[in-house]
Amino acid sequence: MVKFFTKASGRINDLILSEIREKCGQLQPGEIVIKPNWVIHQMDDRYPIQVLVTDPRVIEATVLACAEIFPSCTQITVADCPLQSADWPLLCKQSGFSESIVRLSERFGSRVRFLDLRRDVFKVGKNFEFIPDTEVPHGDPEGYREIHLQADSHLEEISDQADRFSIVDHDASFARQYHRPGDHRYLVAQTYLNADLLINLPKWKTHSKTGITAALKNLVGINGDKAYLPHFRRGAPRWGGDEYEDADRWMAWLVSAVKMRVWRRSAWGYKLLRPGGKFLQSLYRQFKRLVKRSGAQPSLYVGGGGWYGNQTIWRMIYDLNRVMQCVDREGVLHQEQQRSYFCIVDGLIAGEGEGPLQPKPRALDCLAFGTDPFELDTALSWFMGFNPESMPIVSKRLEYKGPDWGQFDWNDLEVIVDGAHMRLPEAERNYHFMPPSGWRGHIER
Repeated sequence: MVKFFTKASGRINDLILSEIREKCGQLQPGEIVIKPNWVIHQMDDRYPIQVLVTDPRVIEATVLACAEIFPSCTQITVADCPLQSADWPLLCKQSGFSESIVRLSERFGSRVRFLDLRRDVFKVGKNFEFIPDTEVPHGDPEGYREIHLQADSHLEEISDQADRFSIVDHDASFARQYHRPGDHRYLVAQTYLNADLLINLPKWKTHSKTGITAALKNLVGINGDKAYLPHFRRGAPRWGGDEYEDADRWMAWLVSAVKMRVWRRSAWGYKLLRPGGKFLQSLYRQFKRLVKRSGAQPSLYVGGGGWYGNQTIWRMIYDLNRVMQCVDREGVLHQEQQRSYFCIVDGLIAGEGEGPLQPKPRALDCLAFGTDPFELDTALSWFMGFNPESMPIVSKRLEYKGPDWGQFDWNDLEVIVDGAHMRLPEAERNYHFMPPSGWRGHIER
């Protein structure tokens, strides 16, 4: 069951307090971890910080509710692993969360802590090269644990193509090192594994690689090193990949090859080729407008797995949700759930279009609550105006290997919208989100 509230900004504290108390009040957690979405700092006024990260009011209200409901809890941690190039101190300042940190620290002292759990942090140089940043405090004080799923990974089914596993802006050999037939590994921050109760606080946005990012996708942030995360398989489906679609495979291959072999390795090459690349992109946009080949936003190509045919990333996301659900503090995978879970989705200002890094803001003033991330993402997909059965991240839910979650027929999914009970297909709410360019014309209902 999913609870969905509109006009939520004026009652954030009350809603969060009552919903946590209702679903989790019987628990006695010793350690609580609150997992917001702190993906990146604001770099462009067109994509303001309010649409990029979890609203600090939601985070602060969750901390206050946990402190009140669970007086015996000794440690409440607010933590995430942003992108490696994110400036987390700047992110906190831009969003206003710096003020929340001050208030909560003064009130609760060391009982509440705030952590950037990335193992490695980089600055982006003037030529877009990554430079290690050793000055900003980061990393998990509890360390990291490499989780071995072996052949029990959702990626095992496509592991015969593990030589194609890739990650944008990373050497593909890393993903292939950690994922191959019978051997699939992730590097999880120990702080998350120590949690007795995990409260997931995602931001509600579209996502270029999954269509939606909310409850399920947000748990990718428990992994401390992005190199462990296959996002797609190199090449077009005709070549055995899912990086881009067949129709534009030669143009996409050319751009991808130039980008990886020249732009990312040579500052001189980047400066030389970037203007030409922009010119070609402009010409290609005009061409696609003229021929009207699809309803997708004309672009040079949809690459990096950012399209509806990506059949890799949902498997990785399922793996990390199962890790959080079923792996114990020692890193051992069980069939039973190892910690309690609750999710609060921040839709106060949601994001549409080219999320998660370039979303356009939608001021919806909504909050959603639930204990099954598949239920939440299915309901939110419907409210966005998308068909849940057209999005692998939710349509593949019956393939999820963990217990309980995802075991429902979406036509019978119960939702409560502002107190009114209904089945999801009966919910007339449709916010008509603009899908990412690689999904347009394929997921709208």
